[in-house]
Amino acid sequence: LHRVDRRQRQMCIRDRSLSYLTILEQLESLINHHYLQEKSPQFYAQKLNISGKHLNRVVRATVNKTTSTLIMDRNMLEAKRRMVHTHDSLSHIAYALAFSDYAYFSKVFKIKTGMSPLQFRKKYKNR
Repeated sequence: LHRVDRRQRQMCIRDRSLSYLTILEQLESLINHHYLQEKSPQFYAQKLNISGKHLNRVVRATVNKTTSTLIMDRNMLEAKRRMVHTHDSLSHIAYALAFSDYAYFSKVFKIKTGMSPLQFRKKYKNR
């Protein structure tokens, strides 16, 4: 009886892991599609037909981050891409990524990357 219980628990954990990975893949696809307009984890939870709490549980269990962090990471990746591959002003990039103003964008970018947007652009633009 103990072996069956252990085996069943392992199968449940494996099934949950596969389910979590499926949700994470769907979330990443949604974020890639909507990150410019939608910053709210609740939007993504609704699209996935799950609660925001469950979505955060899934994200935390699979990648040890919050849903908000995943969304912000995608925005920062796009900001870096635009800084390196376009001639857009930093203010324009902040605006295009739906930040309320450049100062807030700069603050968030520095927290996430350890350098200001201008420092990042100077470091990587001409490589």
